[in-house]
Amino acid sequence: MLLHYRASTDGAGVVSDADDPRFFLAPTGKTDPQAELQATLAAFFQTEPVGGDPQPAQCAFPARYHWLQAELAFDPRRLPPQPCERLQRWLGELNAEAVTVVFASAYLNNPASLFGHTLLRLDRRGQTEQTRLLAYAINYAADDSHSSLLLYAVDGVAGGFQGRFEIEPYYKLVRTYSDLENRDIWEYRLRLNASQLQRLLEHAWELRGIVFDYYFFKENCAWQLLTLLEAANPDLHLSERYRLWVLPADTIRQLVHQPELVGEVNARPARGARIKRRYATLNADERRLVQRLRHDPTAMATPEFARLAPERQALALELALDDRQRRRAGQTKGYDEPPPDQIGHQLLTARNRLAVSAPPLAIEPYAGRPEIGHDSARAGISFGQRDGADFIELNARANYHDLLEPDAGYTTDAQIEGLSLAVRYYPTNQEWRLNRLTLLDITSLPPIDALAPRPAWRIRAGWEPYPQSTCPDCTAFTLSGSIGIATETGWPWRTVWFGLPTLDVDYGSQFATDHRAGIGLTVGTLLQPTVSWKVLAEASWLDYRLGATGSALRAALRQHLALSRDWALRADWRYLEGSQEFVAGFLVYF
Repeated sequence: MLLHYRASTDGAGVVSDADDPRFFLAPTGKTDPQAELQATLAAFFQTEPVGGDPQPAQCAFPARYHWLQAELAFDPRRLPPQPCERLQRWLGELNAEAVTVVFASAYLNNPASLFGHTLLRLDRRGQTEQTRLLAYAINYAADDSHSSLLLYAVDGVAGGFQGRFEIEPYYKLVRTYSDLENRDIWEYRLRLNASQLQRLLEHAWELRGIVFDYYFFKENCAWQLLTLLEAANPDLHLSERYRLWVLPADTIRQLVHQPELVGEVNARPARGARIKRRYATLNADERRLVQRLRHDPTAMATPEFARLAPERQALALELALDDRQRRRAGQTKGYDEPPPDQIGHQLLTARNRLAVSAPPLAIEPYAGRPEIGHDSARAGISFGQRDGADFIELNARANYHDLLEPDAGYTTDAQIEGLSLAVRYYPTNQEWRLNRLTLLDITSLPPIDALAPRPAWRIRAGWEPYPQSTCPDCTAFTLSGSIGIATETGWPWRTVWFGLPTLDVDYGSQFATDHRAGIGLTVGTLLQPTVSWKVLAEASWLDYRLGATGSALRAALRQHLALSRDWALRADWRYLEGSQEFVAGFLVYF
């Protein structure tokens, strides 16, 4: 585990995940454990600097040294232990007594964070709720600073980025994830014994500055976190389950299911979530006051503000100040501290003059605990009919979550689906047909918010059905993007309404010129009658002006009923440019 070996693709040997030659002491150490063992033992007798942070081998690779010492019982007279003062100072500065796994919810504005992010916090001795932010964290991330926009996806999938472990102050990461990116955070304290914690820290020391090839779907933050925990406790066997991809939420589920591994769980709602929850408790007049106070402190001298009870005044001032600070932090992301804010100072001064507390409110994150949600992979079987032709459909999805599935454990009103496939069998002519192959489908429908307005948007890429009279099972490659607005109502059920102006490009042999491109509009509504039942109705009108010209209308009415966490029923009706179909079936998550 300390060398990060795993079976090679041909099954004939092993290969290390580490791609930095400084991590190995033998020239063939990446694929030859025996040569690496011999070179390591020889290096322990020497003082030449090695490793990512050059120093004698005993100090550069302390986890290896102590493990081999326990296995081989080194004679200290023949192999004297070296003092490793730098390592001891580093361990003393960390002063760690426990480890906490931190999960930051999905962030749709960054491709590397679409599925969330995990890291390890090193909890200090004597740490309290108030001092928790002062701890250090082990964070694994990709260096994508040299990638162009056009090659970003290719580099991420093909391993074109370099990944590194970094030891960073936890408060800086919280500021980025919670304050700037508005991501809810969940913290899972682990039960590691003293020797396991020591091995984890020593291995983290070994990995500082070591380069790994970074892959979005496999050798990412989630994978590397599991391998680090396996180094601490080899009995865990956490990473063996994941062959093709691994997502942060899936690893949290696996950790929670390990006997006696996870202890206390804490939530750290994003600053935006805290503001939004408290803002929702205001009446209409109080909301207008808060919106004005953010930019105009003279609103404190109005009769409307004076009529408020002192605790409501305190709440209004706190909300105005919090929202102002959040906005300024986002505008000055490149600075550790934003420039002085005169308006903010006036709001803070006025708040300090009020010797009362704002009304207490328990703040819950909008993104729930990831382990309570459905598993991200999915398969299903359905039965249906298109224009009188019966079919059986088999479908599968590699990951992650769609709008119709229950929100528990996922970001509300958001969809991220990757590698989704549906094939159909038609008994009449005994043929299998590809119906849909989705490469990526991301949809975000945040209801309009007066404090923090965000657009609704969608991007899709993949092969979609385009049935025609001469080709009832034709598909075409589609690339479309939309940006618009969404709003929310609460009667009789929670409902999200959305409108998305759309740009659409289709490529397929059924079109007269093999392609068509145009603009249009998608409107729809997402209803949630119960926690386990959702209904999505939407219609799209498109006007194609390039290639095969003309207009097109598509509509769908879809329902999803969750029977349990990992079983569901789904029924869809679709109108596809003159063709109609109905399909219903079962889904299972795993």
